[in-house]
Amino acid sequence: MIVKTVQRPALTLVGPQIRTKPMSGEIKALWPKFVERIPEIENRSEPHVTYGVIRHEEGTADTLDYMAAVPVSDPEDVPKGMKSTTLPAGTYAVFSFPFSGLQQGFHEIFENALPSSNYVQADGPYFERYGESFDPDDPESPVEVYLPVKRRTQ
Repeated sequence: MIVKTVQRPALTLVGPQIRTKPMSGEIKALWPKFVERIPEIENRSEPHVTYGVIRHEEGTADTLDYMAAVPVSDPEDVPKGMKSTTLPAGTYAVFSFPFSGLQQGFHEIFENALPSSNYVQADGPYFERYGESFDPDDPESPVEVYLPVKRRTQ
C-alpha cells in the first residue's frame, strides 16, 4: 500500500468524548446519541460531514479518548456534555476503507503501510472522516483515515 500524504489546515471540532478501549462497543454506541444532538451545535462548517477523533493515552495503546464530532467555524457555544478540540495543521497520511473494513484498515495502516513507508506517526490525534456521501447503513460506504506523519529519519 502506497502512503499518500496531504497538507491539512487546522480544524476545530465539537462533540462528545469518551475514554475507552480500541474498537470498543462504546464507540459504536456513542454515534447514534451524538447524531441526535448534532442540531444543537452552532457554526457547523462542513454540512453532513462528521469526524471520529482518536487520542491515545500517553504511553499506552490500550486506552484512548474517542470524540465523535462535527467541524465548526467558531466553537463559542459548546452544548452541555460536549467539548471542542482543534486538530493541528500539518502533514497527514490519508487512507480510505469501506466502513465494514475499518478495523482491518487500522491494522493495515499500523502493521504494514506505515512501517514499510518513508513516514512515521507524528504527535497528535488521528481521525476518521465520514464525508457527505457516507451512509452508516452501507457497509461499503467509504471512510477516510488521517494520521499525522513526519518523514522517517535514516
